[in-house]
Amino acid sequence: MSFEYNLTAIEILKKLGYTKTKDVIIIDNKGKEVVIPSILHEFLSLAINSSLFSTSDIWVSQYIHFLYDDIEEMIEEEKEYWENNSDDNIENEYYKFYKLPKDNWEKIVPNYLLIGSDFAAGIVEFGICIKDLDKNNPPVYINHECDLISEWKLFSDSLSSFLMKIFCDVLSCEMYDTAVEVLEDDGWNVDTLYKYELGDYNIDFDAMLKYPSLYDDNALLSCVYNKDNNMLLIIKFDESGKEILNCIAYSRE
Repeated sequence: MSFEYNLTAIEILKKLGYTKTKDVIIIDNKGKEVVIPSILHEFLSLAINSSLFSTSDIWVSQYIHFLYDDIEEMIEEEKEYWENNSDDNIENEYYKFYKLPKDNWEKIVPNYLLIGSDFAAGIVEFGICIKDLDKNNPPVYINHECDLISEWKLFSDSLSSFLMKIFCDVLSCEMYDTAVEVLEDDGWNVDTLYKYELGDYNIDFDAMLKYPSLYDDNALLSCVYNKDNNMLLIIKFDESGKEILNCIAYSRE
């Protein structure tokens, strides 16, 4: 059997039959077109508004917003109270932005293009720093609601690996059965394969890039595509990457 290893999220979408009729125009909350990294633009052009990602941690809409937009909304909601109770707000982090001209906000935190949040609880957000928007494959950062809005930490070294982390979780159905439901409706067959069954496929497991699952801290996920019979395998490994835990196979004649 002939396998393809280390696919990108864009390549997987195309193998699943997703196509684009035209490039998507990305628009901010002021109705202005926004230029985004080419990898993200191509991904969104294929996945735009797809129900496949309806329970995922990435947003697949043409409408985007930035961190500064959220800060402005918070200021708008609170400024009347702040103006009447200024002595109570010294430690409020949003109040600090309120007291500064917007051009100086970057002294506290750079602006981020927000590209997703955890669907389960909505307690983290993922973003790309605006200084990196002209890069093809920029890093992705994360902010947790327990941290200050200025505390963004590196989550993924590259946008491409971030997309694969998200997509592997979607296809593994670790948390939701969305992928099974959507792809079965599209004519795909979905099966669970056991470890001993994978032995018949002669897969080079060491050649597979493995991504940490966002929903299982003790698991790594990877995928491989068999082009002979149009089958995509999503394999779940233990945290060492050596022990196979389970596998979901998507196939289509």
